[in-house]
Amino acid sequence: MTSSELLISARDANALASLSHVEVLEEVVSELAKRDEDLTIVTAGLSDQWGLDQFGGLQPGAYVQCGQGEQNQVEVASALANESFTVLAPSRASLIVSRSFNQLYTNLGMMASPVILVGMNCGCDASILGRNHMALEDIACMRQVPGLLVASPSDNAEFAAILLELAEDPRPAYVRMNEAHGANLHPNGVGHIRGRAQLLLRPPAGGSEVSFVTCGTITSAVLEAARMLHAYGVQSEVLEMATINPLDYVPLDQLSARKLIVTVEEHGVTGGLGSAVAEHLARRGNHPAVLRMGVPPYLVETDDPAHVLKKAGLDAHGIANRVLSALDS
Repeated sequence: MTSSELLISARDANALASLSHVEVLEEVVSELAKRDEDLTIVTAGLSDQWGLDQFGGLQPGAYVQCGQGEQNQVEVASALANESFTVLAPSRASLIVSRSFNQLYTNLGMMASPVILVGMNCGCDASILGRNHMALEDIACMRQVPGLLVASPSDNAEFAAILLELAEDPRPAYVRMNEAHGANLHPNGVGHIRGRAQLLLRPPAGGSEVSFVTCGTITSAVLEAARMLHAYGVQSEVLEMATINPLDYVPLDQLSARKLIVTVEEHGVTGGLGSAVAEHLARRGNHPAVLRMGVPPYLVETDDPAHVLKKAGLDAHGIANRVLSALDS
């Protein structure tokens, strides 16, 4: 990939890694404001948390605050997008999906309003506030919206890149993001990634027994788990799906020789990336065993995100151990 094809340069990827995902959103909005006079931000009562108050002060006519009403946020954002404004609508992931699904399905699905919806604090990111603040069903819900792009970036550089890419060519989209904790999985920069899988860890010359298919910031733990497995003599590769819809089927069709396919996501086990992969493989037939890893439905504890993921077996050690057990069974 040449530098001219990059949306995020290697230098910017390194700089973005040190920021929170809220700060990355603020950086992207500031950059887009310079490029696009039609950029409009529609929020629902949490603008101070998303770092957008400065934008609202500088461009009050392009900033719409809907108050504590995510349903209104979707309706207003859709109306503006239908009038050719470039609309970003950030909200807490756990609220925008659960409270507004009818509006989302109607406006972004049936009417194809080109709103770029941004679900912040997705997965277990806000688990310290309780289960009702954890967004673990959002991919499953959003996959049901006709024609909606669903993205789950693995680090801040990819988060910025998908937002810039969508702003170039707005369409109905849902981008979910949480804290990447300093990870930079794209040291060479990020180009256009919509609908394209990326091989973050290539198989060794002799091939792999295990193929990980993953999305979101948990990808860092998957890469660490793959390195742990290597110490046990288990060769693996890591395939990242930054967009779950559309899903890149081509690399999935090349995994028939593997012993095990393992999907890992910071989402419920049902309905997310793992389900999307299993559905495709079931249509093809003649595929390896599939182990789907995600947050189980019974895990409803209020705790620090790292502790919740560990209890769910979604830290690096937990992932590696599940794979070893599956291979031994």
